[in-house]
Order: sequence, then C-alpha cells, then structure tokens
Amino acid sequence: MAVRTRAYEADAAAEAALDTRLVGIGTWLALAADIFFFAAWWFAFFYLRALNNNQGWKAQGVGPPSKGYGAVVLVLALATAVAYFLGSRPASGTFLFRLLTPVALVLGLATCLFQGDELWHLGFGLTDGGYPSVFAGLSSAWVIQFGLATAWLASIVTQAGPAGDTIARRRPASSFAWILLFLAATGIVNYFLLYFVA
Repeated sequence: MAVRTRAYEADAAAEAALDTRLVGIGTWLALAADIFFFAAWWFAFFYLRALNNNQGWKAQGVGPPSKGYGAVVLVLALATAVAYFLGSRPASGTFLFRLLTPVALVLGLATCLFQGDELWHLGFGLTDGGYPSVFAGLSSAWVIQFGLATAWLASIVTQAGPAGDTIARRRPASSFAWILLFLAATGIVNYFLLYFVA
C-alpha cells in the first residue's frame, strides 16, 4: 500500500509541475501576441502624429484629458498588479494570498470604473482628429483587456477557499500576475504617449 501511495504522490507532483509549465508557457505566448496588438496602436499614434494631414492630428481646442485623472487610473492599475504579484508568489503564505487577492480585485474594479468614466467624459469624439481617435481606441482596448483580466481575477478570488483550485494550484495561479504586470506596464506607456508626447 505504501508503494501505491508514493507512486500516486509522484504522479501528482509530476502533473503539478507540468501544469505549472504549460500555464507559464501559455501566459508568455499570450503576452508576446498582445505586445504586437499594442505596438500597432503605438505605431498608429506616431504615424498619424508625424503625417498630420491638413493639421488633422489635433483639432482646435482638442487636448489630453486631465493628467491627474489619468494618473489615478495608472496608479490603480499598478496597485492591482503589485498587490496580486506579492500575494501570489509561492513564498507568500496562504493567508497573504487570501488577503491581497481580494484587495487586487477591488483595485482592478476601481481601475476599470475610473477609466470608463474618463472615456465617457472625454470632451472629444472619434472624428475630431487623429489624436482623439487613437486616444479613444487605445484607451478602450486597454480597459477592455484590463476588465477581462479583472473578471479572471474575480474567478481566482472565488476559488481561494480552503479546498479551492487556486490554493491547490498556487504556481499556475501566480502566472496570472504577469498578465496584470504587463497591462500595468502597457498603461505606463499609454499614459506617457497620450498625455505627454501628444
């Protein structure tokens, strides 16, 4: 009986290691593809800004929304990513994971709400020039992805009970932190381009 138990434990450990590896590879492949998506938006930003046909990059009176409001969205996104990253590290205990994961979820929801509110009150439309169309498109694409990541984070929080899948499979769950960190880093680039370079 002891031989069977050891064999079962060895199989479970091998399966957990494979699961961790597959989730990690899938995460990095998804992020590699996503960087090209955002690179297309950044190219559109620089291309339309350089081309500036008929002075159409920015119409008269069109400028970036409040930098402070954009900074609030950025800080919330960074706080979401950092809170989940710290809580999901294998070295952190289960208590810290259960504490920081819901905090990250609340911060993620606040990020989406603030970004959505900013997009609702831009003061310009998609047809007001190159800058407004890139701003609205890039910010909308970013907040949609952040919203989907927040929904995924909500599923992680709901599975964080004592017998939950997230607790049993901590290493694969920690791979999700790279998605949040990637979106936060993308938010930094977007903020710099849309509020300062434009």
